[in-house]
Amino acid sequence: MPGRADQSGAALLPRLLADGIVVSDGAVGTMLHAAGVPLDRSLSELNTTAPALVRDLHAAYVAAGARIIQTNTFEANRLRLARFGLGDSVAESNIAAARLAREAVAHARDSSDDQPPVFVAGSIGPATSSSAAPPIPLRARLDAVAEQVGALAGWVDLLVLETFGDVESLLRAVDIAAAESDLPVIAQLTFGDDGRTLRGETPFEAAHLLGDRDVLALGANCTVGPAVLRDVVAELAAGTDRPVSVQPNAGLPQRLGKQFRYAHNTRYFAQAAADFVAAGANVVGGCCGTTPAHVRAIAKAVSSLRPARPPAPVAEPPRRGRIVVTAARPAEPPSEPAVAVAWPQPDRFHVIAGLQTPGDQEVADFVSRAQRLRTAGADLIALREPAPPRTRVNPIAAGLLLRERVGSDVVLPVETADRSLAALQADLLGAHALGLQIVVCRTGAPRVAGDYPDPAVLWDVDSIGLIRTLRGLNEGTDWRGVAMAERTRFSVGASLTTMAADIDYELDRAEAKVRAGAEFLLTDVVYDAEEARTVLQALVERGIDRPVLAAIAPFDDARTLERLSFEMPHLTAPSSALAALRCRNESSDDDTAAAAAVTAAVETIDALADLVAGVVLHVPADRSDHGADLIARVTARGAQP
Repeated sequence: MPGRADQSGAALLPRLLADGIVVSDGAVGTMLHAAGVPLDRSLSELNTTAPALVRDLHAAYVAAGARIIQTNTFEANRLRLARFGLGDSVAESNIAAARLAREAVAHARDSSDDQPPVFVAGSIGPATSSSAAPPIPLRARLDAVAEQVGALAGWVDLLVLETFGDVESLLRAVDIAAAESDLPVIAQLTFGDDGRTLRGETPFEAAHLLGDRDVLALGANCTVGPAVLRDVVAELAAGTDRPVSVQPNAGLPQRLGKQFRYAHNTRYFAQAAADFVAAGANVVGGCCGTTPAHVRAIAKAVSSLRPARPPAPVAEPPRRGRIVVTAARPAEPPSEPAVAVAWPQPDRFHVIAGLQTPGDQEVADFVSRAQRLRTAGADLIALREPAPPRTRVNPIAAGLLLRERVGSDVVLPVETADRSLAALQADLLGAHALGLQIVVCRTGAPRVAGDYPDPAVLWDVDSIGLIRTLRGLNEGTDWRGVAMAERTRFSVGASLTTMAADIDYELDRAEAKVRAGAEFLLTDVVYDAEEARTVLQALVERGIDRPVLAAIAPFDDARTLERLSFEMPHLTAPSSALAALRCRNESSDDDTAAAAAVTAAVETIDALADLVAGVVLHVPADRSDHGADLIARVTARGAQP
């Protein structure tokens, strides 16, 4: 069986890079998915369960003209494989992948007397995926990379470290590769539409920071197509005297059911390959969405080209923006997160007014009501999102209005339903920049407006995943696991359902939310104080010591509780609470009913006061007067000795 190529073969590659353009292969994952492999299956597993499929794909790229074949091991480290229950198969999967690639190369050599040398590269990606949860400690990530390098080292000609989102992570991986093997290394970052790494470094900066490492080539791959990477290649070449590699995506994918579709643009890729060479590239291939047809077009386009002589590296990078990474050998990141907003404040009973975010014609009244409730004694305002599909103002915009016009801090609701994690993070970073730093994470439900929910709508995480993301932002890491220039200071809250039909499950979820990083809990609306006390005492018995805020909606009608009781399968409400609401709503005197609601709310607060750190009092638009009276009464009671 073919093994690792001899050292003379590996030594030939640097000379080839100096004399000509070396063509690399294209997408592995995309092609395997196109062959029918589900998106949620481990691709590395195919190295042992479907070897012919993987081997034939490599052979197709060799036949298309690729002279670097990357093993099907991008995800074949312990941490990524563990998601599929394959954490102990690192050596088996990596060695099998390398053998399949070598077999494809050997078969091509046996089939043709004039087959040029083809090199097998061990593909190694970041230790964890961009959305890995919970965050993985640095030591575990470094160990995972080292283990994978060790598994591949005896079977491949070189290593390709690819799709790293920041220079720090790539530097660590390069150092590990050097410590664990004597193989040549191609080190590749991934860049966004702005031509910067996911952390914000420019290509020029990245080239300088990688400049003291002994790498065969440095380059760019994945995330974007050729249009963005042309300039990236030029900047990389301007910042280094080493060869430059580039492997762009075919473009942006379109999701069709359980498959992704990319543009068929081989002619475009052929022209892009020539442009890459003119910009300074020495290795040209493809990434997601590219096929053997793309590689064939690249090989033909560069067959007669020679490397452009890159300019000598300059002493100082151009002033294109602040350099995010300042040390070539970064130190261990701090283990302690940044100090979040000190809220809820200890030894204080918080009285918070709950308002629905307004419709587009209700903004002035919304601001006026908030001012009145603050004057009555509310510490701050908690926003509630109206039930879909009602048109509403974005909660972040509503929160900013309250900060600017009312001078109030805001508790911001954030739901994950129907949202991608990238979009959620973008909104949250915007909220943080505007001073909105207290958030409550909810999973929510699909938004239905006259039809079934769209199963293809992005929905990356539930509330626990969002809490982990916020904790990561506070620790200086974004949702992709990429280090950020600055940390956020969110105070992270989570929801707690006291009317859950399965209380044990709800308590388990509460524990998981606290482990994920929740710093306080906010209950659903409490309609029955004894029921709520049972749940809150169970929290204490489980050792969950986070502050709890109780939501109370004294002016809700019986229909609201009926809907919760009979239309939400995961909720249940005591019949006594429903009977009390019906009795109150049947009063012919509206003011009398409202006054009774205020009195009942005060009694509920008194019943829960020893178990909660405060209350959120929901005040509907038509109950501002009574709501202000309730807040004043509760605030006055809290001030009494």
